[in-house]
Amino acid sequence: MTASSAAPECAPLGTFTAQDTLHLKRFGDSLGPRLPHLAEDLYRQLQSQSDTRNLLSDANQAARLQAMQKEWLKNLFTGQYNAAFWDTQRTMGERHIELAIPLPQIWATFTFLRTSLVGEAIRAAAMEQTDPAAGINPLLHLLDTCQYVMSTAYERKRLHDAILALRQLARVYDLEEFFHEAARLAITVAQADGAGLLCQGDGQLKYRFFHGLPMAYQAFANWSFPDHLGTSGAAVQREEAIYVSDYPQSVYAMPEFVDAGLQGSLAIPIPGPEGIQGVLAISWFQSRPLARIPEDRWDHLRLITDMLGANLYREKLENRMEELATRDMLTGLPNRRVVMECITTAMARAERHQFLFALLFLDLDGFKPINDRLGHHTGDETLQQVAHDLSNALRGEDSILRYAGDEFMVLVQDIAHINEVEAIAQRMVETVRRDVQKGDLTLPLSASIGVSVYPFDDGGAEELVHHADLAMYAAKQAGGDQWQFYDNDIGQTLAERQRLVHDLHHALDRGEFVLHWQPIVTLSKRRISGAEALLRWQHPTRGLLSPGDFLEILESLPLMQTVGHWIIETAFAQAAQWHSQGHCIDVHINLAATQLEDMELLDLLRKNLRRYPAIHHDHIWLEIVERVALRDIPATATMIRACRELGLHFSLDDFGTGAAALQYLVELECSGIKLDKSMVAPMRDSPKHHNIVRAMVDMAKALSIHVVAEGVEDNHTAEILDALGVQHAQGYLFAKPMDAAEMTRILG
Repeated sequence: MTASSAAPECAPLGTFTAQDTLHLKRFGDSLGPRLPHLAEDLYRQLQSQSDTRNLLSDANQAARLQAMQKEWLKNLFTGQYNAAFWDTQRTMGERHIELAIPLPQIWATFTFLRTSLVGEAIRAAAMEQTDPAAGINPLLHLLDTCQYVMSTAYERKRLHDAILALRQLARVYDLEEFFHEAARLAITVAQADGAGLLCQGDGQLKYRFFHGLPMAYQAFANWSFPDHLGTSGAAVQREEAIYVSDYPQSVYAMPEFVDAGLQGSLAIPIPGPEGIQGVLAISWFQSRPLARIPEDRWDHLRLITDMLGANLYREKLENRMEELATRDMLTGLPNRRVVMECITTAMARAERHQFLFALLFLDLDGFKPINDRLGHHTGDETLQQVAHDLSNALRGEDSILRYAGDEFMVLVQDIAHINEVEAIAQRMVETVRRDVQKGDLTLPLSASIGVSVYPFDDGGAEELVHHADLAMYAAKQAGGDQWQFYDNDIGQTLAERQRLVHDLHHALDRGEFVLHWQPIVTLSKRRISGAEALLRWQHPTRGLLSPGDFLEILESLPLMQTVGHWIIETAFAQAAQWHSQGHCIDVHINLAATQLEDMELLDLLRKNLRRYPAIHHDHIWLEIVERVALRDIPATATMIRACRELGLHFSLDDFGTGAAALQYLVELECSGIKLDKSMVAPMRDSPKHHNIVRAMVDMAKALSIHVVAEGVEDNHTAEILDALGVQHAQGYLFAKPMDAAEMTRILG
């Protein structure tokens, strides 16, 4: 029987006759002195096989195998062919699996034994002058049966171990570890030397992992080749396994692999839902490649490859999910999930290379009006364009992330001098600055940027972000469209601001807000014609605060809406009281920008007019500052018209400080203007200011617009205004702001 033939069909176990047993025992006795030599010949025969030579290089393993063979030969001709004997044959088959002896070598061993023992039987029969067939037939029957039992046990054990290995493999979730376990199993199944994983992409195949491959193969770690070359390329193109037992002489041979010592190659394409993902390349170097891969091995190899494909695809899905989780879908930039990791890496790089690292925290000025008035689609387009422009304005070593909403972070690395940071920050400001237009409406967009520089700003990644955020807020408080470095003064200032914000949130509930009133007088008669409601805050520890101490902060908070409602309700209640007492003076109420945009404003005004029927509607004046009114003229005009239908008046406050032309007054249908103090005060000594005010007053008269001059502090200014035809004024010359009780007393 040859090494490549299948295990023979044998008679059932235990069919040896007494005569057969006698012949075998007698033959064994005659072999007694020859058995040790036969065992040594058997071991040498196994050693000579190329497939097992490397397996026997381990001295302990070789000794175990030699001892096992001697013991087995010794018990082969005892004549006790019972169940225990056949259990021993099965154990021998399983031990060959444990020693990694290929099954064909077991068959080769029995072929060697048949040749050797039949020769011994013939010599023994010649000496005894007996028929050699009487002893040879039982001998061959015994060897065939032992080979059958041993081979069956070997295959059963191999199959069992393979199933256990596959089960164990299914519990490995790390791809690299999974590959090494899968490669080890595939090598065992194919009786090969090593394996590699090649991944396909962009028409190329590239090694990703190696297992059991010689050092000469390490040169291929970062090497790729076209996916139509070699056995791997053929497997990809045909989408089927390709096996060549003589690689150097095959049509698939590539010189690089021949030089590396590749003797045989099995390339199995790795499937996936989207097509072939790569190749499992199983290789032979020292071992002799099989003439063909036995059919019973293919199922295991294909199953291993399928499992490898499932893990590759799972990794791809995980990478896609990670990409989605860490990538901003609108702008395509990395998002805040990776901020801390990126900053920590950049800080470590700066430390290692002794460079500076700057973190720029960028917040868009004016984005909310763009998003609200021009629509979310325009807002999204604006963010995308800003992200694109900022990315193009960066140096190659810098990076940008979208932190949240209209906030971005720029990581500036490898900085040698601080002036480089200044130049980059200024470039970022200029890059963002633009006008955003939709239809006839144009709104400005700019950026406030805070800069924190490591290692000057010492601390961890979170502290660096906090410092840059504080600096950004300081830039925004300073008017925006600029950048600022972080320093301790900013931190202290903003900490104080945070305390004030905290107190503001409780001020309304605690009844700490009050309205003071500043009289408005007719210049000709110096009599009170009206009063302006001015917000004050009776702070529990800091005393009475004027608007300059808190109003800017309050207007930046959503709380302004609630406080604005309180101001209107309180002012209307006071107006109702004065009007019911016969003091029909004008009551001026300031509106914040958020109130003008509040869809509930009209309902609030209607409700309070119904609640206080004593109010004379035409004596209520709502004031808005010029810059707010001009942000969206059509929307402002619509609101003013709706209020005029209720009998109320609108007035432009701080007139003359902005970019408004008088024609806007016609478009907005405002009933009055208030000349700002910055225009009124210099009139005494500045002919230029005198002429400007004269022009404003003359045009207001022509439009029948009510004029009030603010900030009148001396009689000379009052006389000039009176001479120009200004009818109403307010200022410290007449009275400082006072509480409602004092104002009522003066009116009386």
